[in-house]
Amino acid sequence: MICRLKNVAISAISTYLPPNVLEMDTLSQLFGEDKVKVIRNATGVDRVHVADAGQTASDECFEAAQLLFEKEGLDRSSVNGLIFVSQTFDYIAPATSVILQDRLGLSKDTVCFDVSFGCSGYINGVYLASTLVASGSCDKVLLLAGDTTTKMINKKDRSHRMVFGDCGSATLIEKAEGKDICVHLCSNGAEHKSVIVPAGGFRMPATEETKKEYTDSDGNIRSLENLDMDGLAVFNFIVKDGASSVRTLLEYVGWTVDDVDFFAFHQATKFTFNHLKKKLKIKTDNVPLNIANYGNTGPTSVPLVITDTRHNESGYDTSTYKKVIMSAYGIGLSWGSIACDLSETRIYRPINQSI
Repeated sequence: MICRLKNVAISAISTYLPPNVLEMDTLSQLFGEDKVKVIRNATGVDRVHVADAGQTASDECFEAAQLLFEKEGLDRSSVNGLIFVSQTFDYIAPATSVILQDRLGLSKDTVCFDVSFGCSGYINGVYLASTLVASGSCDKVLLLAGDTTTKMINKKDRSHRMVFGDCGSATLIEKAEGKDICVHLCSNGAEHKSVIVPAGGFRMPATEETKKEYTDSDGNIRSLENLDMDGLAVFNFIVKDGASSVRTLLEYVGWTVDDVDFFAFHQATKFTFNHLKKKLKIKTDNVPLNIANYGNTGPTSVPLVITDTRHNESGYDTSTYKKVIMSAYGIGLSWGSIACDLSETRIYRPINQSI
């Protein structure tokens, strides 16, 4: 699917990081110094932020939204759409977005949606929010994207524990005459087992058996209720389909790679990021890698790389960012890209920014 949504723009972006930081070096006693060094060199991750036991993705997004309301001086009654993108909802039922509507003090006339996506979630969320605005259904939509992925990972699983971090985000999307958001989205459910938490849903309910730990061929320990990922398959998918999505969208909007002012790519691993950048033949430094301090934060990785590297409060001038490409890829499998204008977007420093 590819489309152009007219008279809509991203007005503001904020992010929240849990204050608790896990330094990868501290895992040497558990996994061995040599193994930790090898994984760090490949992933590029030095530390991640980890949610507390009682902290949920909606808590993270709530804090990001509160900052956005405060900084924007926004009348809460003017927001009539709320989308919550996550894989770690508060409950199986009811929808977390509806709970957030009340918690944030939004009008009862607000339409609310939960959207279950991982690393590609921000792209899907921006599309859905933009569709609500472009259709005339909503004037302002609050997009909340976040995960507590670390809660799905076995603490003895070095391959995943040393990659994923937690984060929440808030994005305001509203009417903007003369501005467009172009979107390319794809799905491939045939490969859904490439990234999966096998047990705990209704296909394979949680039991005493699904809680039992096992050791994979690489020595990682997990259970069927933990996140499992085929790293090689995911790498090949990102480099092939991720690059293809960016090219498809560039052709659709009539831009070249050199025309783009800023690239905001999903932060999977340093190794994957560098291969994707090379395949797209991006030679400029306008495609930041910030995985060292945060790891892979799932649906928040795109807004986090924007707020972390380009927040206005440190004097970053985004006035030239008229041609921006966002791209993300992940569980599903699902992937996509967005072309938009961020030259007038207010970008706020992440709460609890690492360095």
